[in-house]
Amino acid sequence: MAANAKGTTTPQQGSEGRSPEEITALLAGAADPEQRLAVHQELYPDVVNLATAENVLVYPSLRDNVFDGLGVLEQKDVKYTPSYGSPEIRHNIAELLRPMLSPDLRSEDVFGTSGTSAALECLAFALRDGGILRSGDRVLLPAPYWQGFNWCFEQRPELVTVPVHLQERGEENFELTLADLQRAYRTQPEPPKLLVLTNPNNPLGDNYSKDLLESIYRWALTETGMHIISDEIYAHSQLAGVEPAFVSALALDTYRNDPQARNRVHVVWGFAKDFGLSGFKAGVVISKSPVVHRTMQGVKDKQTSLSWFSPFDSLKHFVIGTMLETTSDGKSYPLELMKQYRSWLTTAFQETRRALDDGGIPYRYREGQNAAQFLWLDLRAYLPPAGTVIPPEIGPHFPQLDRVPQPFAEKSAEAEKTGTVALPILFPNISSEEEWLRWYVATYAQVQLLPGQLLSCAEPGYFRLCYTAVDTAEVIASVGRIADLLAPWGNGGR
Repeated sequence: MAANAKGTTTPQQGSEGRSPEEITALLAGAADPEQRLAVHQELYPDVVNLATAENVLVYPSLRDNVFDGLGVLEQKDVKYTPSYGSPEIRHNIAELLRPMLSPDLRSEDVFGTSGTSAALECLAFALRDGGILRSGDRVLLPAPYWQGFNWCFEQRPELVTVPVHLQERGEENFELTLADLQRAYRTQPEPPKLLVLTNPNNPLGDNYSKDLLESIYRWALTETGMHIISDEIYAHSQLAGVEPAFVSALALDTYRNDPQARNRVHVVWGFAKDFGLSGFKAGVVISKSPVVHRTMQGVKDKQTSLSWFSPFDSLKHFVIGTMLETTSDGKSYPLELMKQYRSWLTTAFQETRRALDDGGIPYRYREGQNAAQFLWLDLRAYLPPAGTVIPPEIGPHFPQLDRVPQPFAEKSAEAEKTGTVALPILFPNISSEEEWLRWYVATYAQVQLLPGQLLSCAEPGYFRLCYTAVDTAEVIASVGRIADLLAPWGNGGR
């Protein structure tokens, strides 16, 4: 397969007629990396986006079993609904989540929001309203982590996110330990007030073991004043036979056996990832905390529910409510779908991993562990040397000093002769070398990967590949193009 087997990168329908300055302005106007990638996808639709965390594996089943039979919206479906979810839908969401999270999950502890991002922000505001957090308080986040946490906690709640780099067992292992968290906690100018764990992890895909979680929760809840948020949005994204198995915060002994601890542990989940409904923006806060309950429900004559501003709206009630009530052979369809999803996910992972192995592309993975929807590529050997100033002929870029190594300058000159368009720079805030490797793969293999430094990875050269973002056959073909493109640079050769 030639490096450009999918065809050279030419101006597409979305970018046709736009000047470089217009394209630059469109991209610069999207602050969040994944939003910027969405804009880029509209401008250059032929570039396969394996950077954004989406899930297409369950859509055919949802289409056949739910969407095709939705029917017409009735008048009741367009009227106001409770902003944090009707009693019926909160009950049905709890029924869906009990098998995976905890058999003790109560529907009155479930509050609907417009997505998991909104759920995270609502929790931050609730804890601020309750006097637990204040502006400038620090949030510990094991790194690498989803970049959206920065927006959720910093933009409006005015907290400060603190990446916890995992060094205890070697920086290349990316393995969380209690010692990593304790070191980060001790070295802050003021004691952090919030710890956020993503389980399974994004971008690594790991499940945290029960023993590790018990030790972390025991320390945080007995030796610090921190609250804990467990982001479990990938809870059902489990490969077959993985070890350790997923364990929710709600199932930990530290949580279950201490009523006071239960008030300091909060879970968020949503339909975006496991059910592939990212565009629906449907998430939930799960908490027993009276502070969170008051803020999510609204306090009479003082303030309305936070979900009023980020509601689980009537269309979510209609579509997701229909799905939750759908049955298959007398069984709950969404629960059966999640069982089927595990098989589809496992197949997609195995085929993607085989393609990476065949192409000689290194990645971080320990046999038998979970991978959620990601593979963490280690492309450090392909980072270019630094030192060459950007030539003006390379496509539109953000107006700040950057560098491009000579091989890219040569490729750009070659592109001009062949009519290939050099794709724009997307992320000038990360290292020049990592951004140019992303650019190189996007331009000449026509595959978009997410740079690790956007996810607060300490070292450049790691990239997240989402193997559920497009059909598996297209993932495999994309991996093949990347492998062919990088093959001449194998073992760090240039």
